[in-house]
Amino acid sequence: MGAFAAAPNCPSPSAEALLDAAPAAGASGFALTERLCLATLVRSRSAPVEVPEPEVPAAEVPPLAPVALPPAPAVIRPAPVRDAAAQARIRALAPLMAEVAQRHDIDPLLLHALAHIESRHQSQAISAAGARGLMQVMPATGRGLGVAEAERALLSPETNLEASARYLKQLQARFGNDLRLVLAAYNAGEGAVERHGRRVPPFAETQAYVRNVMAVYTELRRRFGVQA
Repeated sequence: MGAFAAAPNCPSPSAEALLDAAPAAGASGFALTERLCLATLVRSRSAPVEVPEPEVPAAEVPPLAPVALPPAPAVIRPAPVRDAAAQARIRALAPLMAEVAQRHDIDPLLLHALAHIESRHQSQAISAAGARGLMQVMPATGRGLGVAEAERALLSPETNLEASARYLKQLQARFGNDLRLVLAAYNAGEGAVERHGRRVPPFAETQAYVRNVMAVYTELRRRFGVQA
């Protein structure tokens, strides 16, 4: 099942579909609901499960002449997922992310991978470039998607996720189911992908972004039994 495939009807958080019935005392980490449903996140009975942030070997990225563009420093530096506060943010946002994913026919695991790389699931994050919220949506992009008072509104998780999901679907319509191109356009802009022959642009930041989101998304699917 791909990133833009239909998600099944999600059970309620109390349904038997939950992988773990209840938190274990003193345990940490999280488990996801059955298959693609992220109706809630609960603590696992084992050691902490951390959302990974690995680097896929550069050899797996098509050889492109790199352009040294260091990533802009974030105004808010996200905490690692092993942090209890980050775990709480993921659990709190999971039902909303499941709802948005189902409404827009997007794999919720992809939304979680993006939120992890973009903001570590921090709804109030603002980058040095001005990108806002959970999915780091630029105000201009938000306005183009019909978000009024985008600078303020995009700090709302509901508005931010909705705008991000709508933008992802627009990018899918333009670049098909090539997730690497969709992610590259999300990071560098649609025009940059087009100008470079509908390939991942040769920007160091964008290439690293695509590698990292793909690596986290692949690992989430592997851990939680989702077949490609």
